[in-house]
Amino acid sequence: MIFTPIKWVSPPLGWFKLNTDGSSLGNPDLAGGGGIIRNHVGDWVSGFSRAISVTTSIQAELRAFKDGLKLAIDLEILNLEIEMDSLVAVELVNSITTPNAFLSTIVADCRFLMERFELCSLKHIFREANDCADLLAKAGCDQALDFISFSNAPAYVLEALAFDISNATRFRLISS
Repeated sequence: MIFTPIKWVSPPLGWFKLNTDGSSLGNPDLAGGGGIIRNHVGDWVSGFSRAISVTTSIQAELRAFKDGLKLAIDLEILNLEIEMDSLVAVELVNSITTPNAFLSTIVADCRFLMERFELCSLKHIFREANDCADLLAKAGCDQALDFISFSNAPAYVLEALAFDISNATRFRLISS
């Protein structure tokens, strides 16, 4: 077992970063999604939370991802780094094969939306580097409105946002 440092890292100059997350109170159960877009210094650009109703955790992850891509397109972002803490969702979207029929439509939608950017990358990150998106997704589980877009960071993510752009690092115990 080794301790591995985990830290949110800002994108390069000229790029933006989208972090998304889905949250399901059970599997399936009430779910929500959320995401945050930040610039190259880690400043908040935009964010969202969505109430998703009853669904599975993977569907919540993919729905939040799709919402985040649409938001980035609306903001006319050209170069986008995307991070998610769902390895299954990342592998489904990055795979060259068609996923199971139940998820194929939303995965195809996400792939299509990713093609709208000049440059775009999608990668998996550990949950500890995705706190802001996690908080927004959990808020989506409880909110009355279907979709809320935030031009400024809501108060409940400010601490996590400040931590991300600080020099502080979390550690995760990983088996070697």
